[in-house]
Amino acid sequence: MTRWTQRTHKLMWYFLYNVLLLLAAPFILLVLLAKKRCRRGLPERLGLFGLFGLAGLFRRFGQNESDRPNGLNRQDRPDEPVIWVHAVSLGEVVAAVPLVRALHVRYPTYRLVVSTVTETGREAVERQLAGVAEHCYAPLDFPWVVTRVVQRLSPTLFLFVETELWPNLLRALSRHRVPSILVNGRLSSSSFRGYRLVKPFFRQVLETVALCLMQSDRDAQRIIALGADSARVLRTGNVKFDQPLPDKTSGATTLSRRTIAVDEQEELIVAGSTHPGEEEQLLDSYQRLQREIPSLVLLLAPRHIERAAEVESVVKARGLLAVRRSALGQSEGASFQPGLPRVVILDTRGELAGAYRHAVLSFVGGTLIPVGGHNLLEPARWGKPVFFGPHTDHCAEVAELLVRAGGGVQVRDGQELTAEMARWLRDRSGLRRKGEAARQVVLDNQGALERSLQLINTLLARKDERSMTDSTSRPRSVGGRSFHSSFRIHHSSFLRWPLLVLAFPYGLVMRARAALYERGWLPKRSLPCRVVSVGNLTVGGTGKTPIVILIVEWLLARGLRVGVLSRGYRRQTRTPFMLISDGRAILAGPAEAGDEPYLIARRCPGAVVAVGADRFKLGQWVLERFPIDCFLLDDGFQHLALYRDVNLLLVDASDPASLQALLPAGRLREPLSTAARATAILVTRADTAAGSNPVLEPIRKATGLDSRPILIRFKAEGFVDVLTGGIEENERVSGRTAFAFSGIGNPNSFQTLLADQGIKVLDELVFPDHHVYTSADLRQVRQRAEACRAELVVTTEKDAGKIVSLLNQKDRFLALRLGTEILEGRERLERLVLGVTDRNDVGVCA
Repeated sequence: MTRWTQRTHKLMWYFLYNVLLLLAAPFILLVLLAKKRCRRGLPERLGLFGLFGLAGLFRRFGQNESDRPNGLNRQDRPDEPVIWVHAVSLGEVVAAVPLVRALHVRYPTYRLVVSTVTETGREAVERQLAGVAEHCYAPLDFPWVVTRVVQRLSPTLFLFVETELWPNLLRALSRHRVPSILVNGRLSSSSFRGYRLVKPFFRQVLETVALCLMQSDRDAQRIIALGADSARVLRTGNVKFDQPLPDKTSGATTLSRRTIAVDEQEELIVAGSTHPGEEEQLLDSYQRLQREIPSLVLLLAPRHIERAAEVESVVKARGLLAVRRSALGQSEGASFQPGLPRVVILDTRGELAGAYRHAVLSFVGGTLIPVGGHNLLEPARWGKPVFFGPHTDHCAEVAELLVRAGGGVQVRDGQELTAEMARWLRDRSGLRRKGEAARQVVLDNQGALERSLQLINTLLARKDERSMTDSTSRPRSVGGRSFHSSFRIHHSSFLRWPLLVLAFPYGLVMRARAALYERGWLPKRSLPCRVVSVGNLTVGGTGKTPIVILIVEWLLARGLRVGVLSRGYRRQTRTPFMLISDGRAILAGPAEAGDEPYLIARRCPGAVVAVGADRFKLGQWVLERFPIDCFLLDDGFQHLALYRDVNLLLVDASDPASLQALLPAGRLREPLSTAARATAILVTRADTAAGSNPVLEPIRKATGLDSRPILIRFKAEGFVDVLTGGIEENERVSGRTAFAFSGIGNPNSFQTLLADQGIKVLDELVFPDHHVYTSADLRQVRQRAEACRAELVVTTEKDAGKIVSLLNQKDRFLALRLGTEILEGRERLERLVLGVTDRNDVGVCA
């Protein structure tokens, strides 16, 4: 076959793959939107950086005059080369943790970024690799998305764990001369059969992979059979053998017996990573074993903790006491009568590996049913005998090693599991020997991590000098960039039509959702007091928080009891409801509350502020504790499940481009026609030169309504000393030089306000909206401020609450306090908020 023919075949396969992918795109998007656990990372997976707070990864996603990336690497660390590690979900993250930690030690000048697909993977990265690596969501394999991500991140090396073969991503990395290494690779029987159906295509895909480091001989043979160059395939072993035992420093949570209400006289059977169809068999085994040994307690850890309620129902149906780990909390006071049959349901993340420590017997799920099995090494590391079923395709080599060494017991079904567990519970000395044999299997097979690191080091050394040269040539990013420009529809951009194709099904879903609520087919619930909603149609900063603060101040000034209900975006707590302020004191910090609710609580000390995803239930929860006259619904325009008396819609006059297209092609959350739901339209930053008409005209065309807007501008009310809380008047900072940094939705507005006060910004750092600051961030702020010899270091009041704990006594940081001025329509807005309306105040029509 000639080279030209080979190239033609390659292009044909990729063309066919991308045509099928594009045809499937609407269905992929609908499926991901339907899955609650997939929604959070979806914008980032579509390549929309910054607006959704990419956890400290990308700064601003804007176009620059030279068309160079504005957020290529973190702007405060522009000279650091990047190693990108992809681990799809929790299991792959567990395998990657020792590798990433070792890379951090060996390459301290490199920045490590770990991408995942699932929420469980994200949580594991943030928990176990805090301070070591940053997290981002892996891009969907659309060519325009992966190209954008590769260009923005500009990695020096790409490592992917356990055979996640994404053709367009690997091709984009290859085209940018970024070597890709498959680490801890494995191919299950089902995956191997699927890939073989399109073997000619995957032969082309595997040509883009520099090294395939496989777990076993079987895995190496399979990937060679798919077309990988045998010279690039090496058997290095399974890095999970090198996983350290959980401890307080590893980032994993370790349980004590008391925290799961198991006393020293009781014995624990731990069944981890279980699936439907297995729990029933395990409960049968437990009930039979418990009749013989009354001191036995069963701990069930479902593979997907969202199934905890289902598992609890199954347990209770057997007449057994079900105790959820989350209900026990961190207290050690709970206790139960010894010998009482009960099942502890582990419905928390990150604790299973530590729970095996307390087991007398351990079982690993996904093996009694044809799933393929999960991590058999977690109990083996603690020296526990490992019981598992016949379906071990995903962990076949480990299962074979454990059985051969006498550290594992493989059974055919639940009945045999009962018999084998009873047998070894009667032979305690034999049981201890089996546990020691299991631990010895782990020790004897360690070394895969070091072998992998040596090969990575060899490949990286070839590229390191050129990569470092390229990275040092990247210019630093400073102020004056257009934050929103890259989200406009550029008619010359090749991204326009693919993104519009994706926007079409998204628009259909949002229109259908609105229609279902409007016709009453989806229920809309009411709270027994007045509700005023403040929201917007777009992602990004329209100035919603200062408007909420203004309205709360109005209501409090009239003696009303006010509650603010917020989602608490990017808060680090997982409780359904959290009280941020009881109207007398602030009860949670910005990390627990979310930065915007925390700022509202600080600025409005008389208001009750609470956060939770379900605003109706949150409102009921607040009303059970406090008398409330009026609720403010923060960012509530799309929260259609809750009835509101007043629906205020914000649009930003400085950013008419935000109204051009729906996500992901633009920044509209909903079609423009849904603006008809608004009681009133508030045009923020209406003091721009173009005025309000550029944003009002498209709304008029979409709704058929001639809106009578309320015009608003923002102004600097002063500067707050972040450490002391003291106020600096605007006049005292005017004419001085400053270093500015912020993590807000519209950083250009912050820069404009500083310029309006006569402050000359010498240098600037722009973080994503809702950024969680670290000590490293603040060190870089100090260094950059000192380097440019700025007289002031200035940030926003929203950011101030998040950095105060990181400052030292020598720091003198100022936060700009934002005020709101209503240019037109103040009386009308007051009447709407207070419920004093006339016929002209109904709807958005004049």
